[in-house]
Amino acid sequence: MISRRRPGRVRRPTPDVPPPGIRARVRRLRARFVFQREMRLRLLSAAVLIPAVLLALWIGEIAFAGVVLLTGLLVLEEWMRMIGARAERTVVYAAFAGLSVLTIAAVTQSVWVSLIVLAVCCLAVGLVALVGSRASPKWCMAGVLYAGAAVVALIELRKGADGFGAVVFVFLIAWTTDTAAFFVGRKVGGPRLWRSVSPSKTWSGAIGGLLAGAACGALVLALLDAPLSVAGFVAAAFVALSSVGGDLLESAAKRRFAIKDAGTLIPGHGGVMDRVDGLIAAGVVTMVIGSLAAGETPAAGLLTLMGRL
Repeated sequence: MISRRRPGRVRRPTPDVPPPGIRARVRRLRARFVFQREMRLRLLSAAVLIPAVLLALWIGEIAFAGVVLLTGLLVLEEWMRMIGARAERTVVYAAFAGLSVLTIAAVTQSVWVSLIVLAVCCLAVGLVALVGSRASPKWCMAGVLYAGAAVVALIELRKGADGFGAVVFVFLIAWTTDTAAFFVGRKVGGPRLWRSVSPSKTWSGAIGGLLAGAACGALVLALLDAPLSVAGFVAAAFVALSSVGGDLLESAAKRRFAIKDAGTLIPGHGGVMDRVDGLIAAGVVTMVIGSLAAGETPAAGLLTLMGRL
């Protein structure tokens, strides 16, 4: 009788799995490497872009308006790509033309005329999208409003003898708020600010950015011969808060269309819209405050208001 041997279970070699402690250390090292690489890219981008913008700002209103128009066109292009309308050339060209006309109006006319031109441009682009394309008219109009508001606000703030200081006021608040929020949020952590919109932002980062931006803005006002006061700190805090809100608004728009970054133009930051989202909101709020303060220009109105309070 022939006996049959049952085949034994074949033991496969098990891969060498590192202990949990080593795996955790590898994850931390990888995260640190990614963070350091991102910071190098951010610093390199800032070292190139910030001096260029400040140089145009120092040269004068026309040079700065050219930089603002270029930035607005890039923001508008990223917006159209985000909403899926980049291929609709008629709509995109109409939006670009409207933003160019708006820039001329902002340079040569009053803020109220510029706002009327902005409203007309939004309606015209919405009509073009409705009649001649498959793009969403409301989202195309929103893009023109978003980029156009930035163009009007920054150009209006640059007007007059006080314009340079007013724009520096807005820039420093927006940059300080964003930078402080980034580092405080990473260092402190804690509860998420708005998990469904921006999972990486924390309450600690928002509060740290708000306080740092307010302190920076109050200091800039003092350097502009406005009295160093509680009112100046509160006004700067309000502008810093609007910068945080602008960041969240852009994050909500990206979440709506399921994208992580608006673009890839700026290393370490993503797109132009990712870099100027807080600046746009801060600029608009500052322009509104200055325009309502009954000054000759929004910049003069801002300083006049600080002198009264």
